[in-house]
Amino acid sequence: MSTFTFIVCTYNRVPFIQETIESILFHCAHKNNFELLVIDNNSTDGTAEAVKPFLKNPVVRYVLETEQGLSHARNRGIKEAKNEVLVFVDDDIDLDAHYLDVCETVFANPALNIAGGKVLAFNAKVPEWLPKKYYYLASMFDLGDESQPTGKLMGANYALRRTVAQRIGWYNPELGRKGNNLMAGEENDYFNRAKLMGYSIWYEPRLIVYHKIADKLSTEYIFSYAQQQDKSDSIIESKTAKARYLSKIIKSVLMILTFYLYGAHAPTEERRTYYKIKQLYALGYLTNVQKKIFL
Repeated sequence: MSTFTFIVCTYNRVPFIQETIESILFHCAHKNNFELLVIDNNSTDGTAEAVKPFLKNPVVRYVLETEQGLSHARNRGIKEAKNEVLVFVDDDIDLDAHYLDVCETVFANPALNIAGGKVLAFNAKVPEWLPKKYYYLASMFDLGDESQPTGKLMGANYALRRTVAQRIGWYNPELGRKGNNLMAGEENDYFNRAKLMGYSIWYEPRLIVYHKIADKLSTEYIFSYAQQQDKSDSIIESKTAKARYLSKIIKSVLMILTFYLYGAHAPTEERRTYYKIKQLYALGYLTNVQKKIFL
């Protein structure tokens, strides 16, 4: 039977981190093949004190990572983990009751090295103005109810063998969140590198976490995250896919024009939101271009 390390990276998320620890311990209480590793990414809100009572449980460990950034925190988790399979979940989730049972089944198959599943909203109604295509901007992920290969997963819910993580290497610290900065992209970069090395990525719908995203279901959050998302893609592609990078610069300019000529006046709020997100993606992508020009 495989052994598992839950890696929960956190930054200024009291009391969410307490609830997440409680959920993992409660739903895995019947198991003796896991540890829970909390990586505190230099929090200033008393996270260390909030986690301290849980350290009485021998499966819980706390590590302070002072280098700011989610990528640094995840890299520290990889270094500190003791078990065979690394399970990355966010610090504001509720674990499905059968999560670890499903993980055991998935990783009993030696052909599967990277797997993840659904990230569903926890006690929150998704607003009608948010196009389903962009649910992931509110940290939701659902490819349906069939197991299948996929190109990407959500960082809030995925697992991989530790030996595979060691071969892929570290998360890129140029990407990912840093403090309150919403820049992303470190997961896509990591999965792209895994695929280039020949590893397949598996979607298992029974691997479910429930994400506490009520504070993310606003246009302010969605729009800010959208702009930061393609900023990350631009950094990656400017180094690894020059032709695609140049093509997307042109497409980004056209998308900005399309928004002002049509998207801003689309007949429904959902369509206007769709085009606004596309415009912000374009603006985010061009941010990296502007830096290159003026440096």
